[in-house]
Amino acid sequence: MRKTLHWLSIAVATADLKDPSSPLPTPAAALKLKKPPLHCGVGTNTFTDCPQCLESAMNSGAIDFWWNWDYVPKVDMSHLPTEVISKARKSFTPMIWGTKLPKNFSFFSLGSEYLMGFNEPDQYGPACAGELTRGSFGCGEEEYRPATSAGFAALFDPAKAAKEWQKLVNLLAEVPREPGAPLTRLAAPSMAQNAEPVDDCTHDPALPEARKYCRGWLQSFKAIALTLSCKTLSGRQTNCWDVIDALPIHGYARSAEEIKQKLQQYHRVFQEDFEGTQGRSMKKLWLTEVTMGSNEASELVSFVDGLMNAHDGLQNRELFSYVERISWFSEWSMGAFKLSSYVPHMDEAWSSSLFEPTTGHFTPHGQSFIRHCHRPDGLVHPGAADPLKPPPHPPAAAPLAPPPTQPRQAVCSVGAMVSCPGGGSCQGNQCCPDGSTCPSADASFKGCGDVKSEDCTKVSEEMHLLLLSALGPWTRE
Repeated sequence: MRKTLHWLSIAVATADLKDPSSPLPTPAAALKLKKPPLHCGVGTNTFTDCPQCLESAMNSGAIDFWWNWDYVPKVDMSHLPTEVISKARKSFTPMIWGTKLPKNFSFFSLGSEYLMGFNEPDQYGPACAGELTRGSFGCGEEEYRPATSAGFAALFDPAKAAKEWQKLVNLLAEVPREPGAPLTRLAAPSMAQNAEPVDDCTHDPALPEARKYCRGWLQSFKAIALTLSCKTLSGRQTNCWDVIDALPIHGYARSAEEIKQKLQQYHRVFQEDFEGTQGRSMKKLWLTEVTMGSNEASELVSFVDGLMNAHDGLQNRELFSYVERISWFSEWSMGAFKLSSYVPHMDEAWSSSLFEPTTGHFTPHGQSFIRHCHRPDGLVHPGAADPLKPPPHPPAAAPLAPPPTQPRQAVCSVGAMVSCPGGGSCQGNQCCPDGSTCPSADASFKGCGDVKSEDCTKVSEEMHLLLLSALGPWTRE
């Protein structure tokens, strides 16, 4: 379809050139032909413990929205500048994660135009965490998967989910709200799996041998939702599929090409929705969770460049005009999982954060993401802060007396709150203020510039002998 439109535009342009009397296009007409811009955002839970990261995002001049799998921001903004607080509230996109209704509906007046629906009902939850959850919720001994809104609700079956969607949408349409409240649009349940093939997902996914994933979930959901009656948030009666204005999907991969192929697949399968044909309301595609399975800075930067560039990436608005939003999945650390043919190593962990945890400054791939979001050519908007430019150094202070020698860190468990070698504190997979890796970080964590100068998770030989002597001979192997 894109090729047909391309040749059509050439034919129109050629016809105009053949007729000398044809008026030249006005600037206003040229703007109408311009493809819509790509809106960038962040999906993260880390702003709660890093408000300065939220401040960096809001001050970047490139972040249009953010979300946290909840319907309220849940960030202490008391120490942030007033203009940052205002922008953070207006750009927050709420989500109703599952079938549990919100305690209040104040999100209608926060500033967002959109409300997002169920999170990944095409995957069975709750979370599996290896040995800790073995035998529960159908989890295997070495199975790891995130929690989803299908965890305890009848959302895995698209037919049942469509009925739950109908109840939610019609309830929201009747919620009293302030005049002029901006929230009037709905985003569909967010998808983790591919658009096709279409699996039979009528079984109980909690059974040990049952499939935990439902490919093609949105196709089945659409077929049922088209038969149900819903009212839009602006009060118009229609079916429960065409109340939707955006289709969010999630993508995790080892290469940017895999993500682009997934976007193209969804565009092909739901083309009538993106074009507003066959009686469908026009919708846009959102990529609301995306990252690379890696904790190597250079790999993450290359991944961002491959995904976002203006040649064959999302900033080529001719190729990807149907993709309206992208939000990076930004977390300090997450457990590795199988991606296509890639099988992670034992105890492998990934880091996707756009921000440094103690300063809020952008990580290398965060800098790349922000630059691509500013302009298709990677240049920064005039007047906007350059995320690659280091912050100005404060005036040099008078030399201080050397700090007292720090005692050797006691033995700790991975993830414990401990003291940093150069002062300050940290917890697990974080960086210390001096740039070194936290002493209680997992051995596979490589998200900081410097390696561990202290590692309290390892027992020294002297301590090992001391423990053995204290425990007694009956505990030894």
